[in-house]
Amino acid sequence: MTSKVQKTGLAGAIGVLLMLQPAAALSAFEAAPTFATEELLISQRGGGSKGGGSRGGGGSRSGGSRSSSRSSGRTGISSYSGSRQGTRQSTRSSTSSNRQSARSGTRDTRQTSRNSNVDSRQQGRTSRTDQRQSGRNDRVNNRSETRRDAVNNWDRYGNGWYSGSSWYNNRPWNNGWYGGSYYNNWRWYPGQAAAWGLAGMATFATINNLMNSAQSSQVSYINVPNSDYALYYPSVTATGDVVSFEADNGYDTVRFNANCRDGTLNGGAPLNANEAQLLNAACQVAFGE
Repeated sequence: MTSKVQKTGLAGAIGVLLMLQPAAALSAFEAAPTFATEELLISQRGGGSKGGGSRGGGGSRSGGSRSSSRSSGRTGISSYSGSRQGTRQSTRSSTSSNRQSARSGTRDTRQTSRNSNVDSRQQGRTSRTDQRQSGRNDRVNNRSETRRDAVNNWDRYGNGWYSGSSWYNNRPWNNGWYGGSYYNNWRWYPGQAAAWGLAGMATFATINNLMNSAQSSQVSYINVPNSDYALYYPSVTATGDVVSFEADNGYDTVRFNANCRDGTLNGGAPLNANEAQLLNAACQVAFGE
């Protein structure tokens, strides 16, 4: 219906143009078929549909395909990227673990080496300390022997109360009263003797035998029984109840003062069993019966 109206209108327009101006009518006539032909071609081809729907569809088809292709491509890239990321992470973890293991192994080796070095140094120090201590002991013993040899010069004393087998009769002071009845009554003795494990003190008979043996051998000292001391018996002198004397303690020659009635040594009770035995031996030499 619309085409017929358009054609009728067109024909009328052409007729009017021909009537008015032949040239213009001819031009309009030449242009009309082109316009009609284009309209006809557009109508036959369904250009509007292609332009809107098909091209739109084509756009959709192209867009969808490209979008799908891009999406597929991106998915592949994403997968590849994830794979690479996972591989790198795994490699990093493995490398980190290896490094940590290597560090731990190195630390353990260093610590073992340090411990070995410390042990070696400690053993070296201990060995050097032992050697120095052994050297000191040897020197001390040598000095003590030298000092004792010097003190034990028999000729230096000459004749005195201590000379001869009856030395106890030649003591120039009051003597013959000291014995077990005294040292058993010393205030400190009962308790300390039990604590030190002292079963008793050396008797006068024991000291007399030691003195006689030393004199016959021309030795100026006796080894105090159950003690580390050596008593130089020629050094013993007495005044009243007090006796002074010299003794060797293994390191030095020491001067002592003792009160045989009170049982004191250098003004106080003996500090140990060695000093208790030395006190008794000196009192036996000076005052023993």
